[in-house]
Amino acid sequence: MLLLQNLKQMKIIKLLFAALLLCVGIIGCEEDNEQIWEIFPNGKQTTIEKKVNGIAFKFCLLNEEGKPTTVFKEGENITFYFRITNRTGQKFYYNAYQCAYWDDFFSVVDDSGQAIGKSYEALPQTDITIATYPFNNNDEYIFKVSWTHLEEAVIKGGDFKYKSKKREPLKAGTYYTSLSHKFKLTAVSGNKHLETDELNFKINFKINFKIE
Repeated sequence: MLLLQNLKQMKIIKLLFAALLLCVGIIGCEEDNEQIWEIFPNGKQTTIEKKVNGIAFKFCLLNEEGKPTTVFKEGENITFYFRITNRTGQKFYYNAYQCAYWDDFFSVVDDSGQAIGKSYEALPQTDITIATYPFNNNDEYIFKVSWTHLEEAVIKGGDFKYKSKKREPLKAGTYYTSLSHKFKLTAVSGNKHLETDELNFKINFKINFKIE
């Protein structure tokens, strides 16, 4: 009788363990499908670099030495960097400048969830047709925007021309910047349009107190 009870208990334990593995597998699949990439202060990774459907992405923050990092000194200027590259082996059209109009693009949020905003304004575009924006194999578009600006001016960072906003350096604390978007490359004759699922990038970063 005791042996039978033990066997039943072992069977129940195995079933529970199998159910747990199934749940973990389902959660993992959901995270892969959602395409969520996140980095943290003091972590080994200071840059998000991914390739999806032949489109390569690089997202990071740069210190005043131009090096990627997630930890800054108080008073230090921060530069936001985002690069998109065509690695598909095909020709497309793509207006990368549209990224600049997204509400979350290069926007800063503090650890309480309070939105601090951006340090730039996107300039109006006058081009009408997508054919104005060829995006051939190995072509890339780079966005670079500094956080601290002493005055308003039209500035070019990488390939991106924008109007700066007057911003003081961020105070010591923890913050994040993120962006979520679907990317679509428009076909050149004979090719199919290329579109990603929604991709989610998030950089958590920290500004340390200045040591006098």
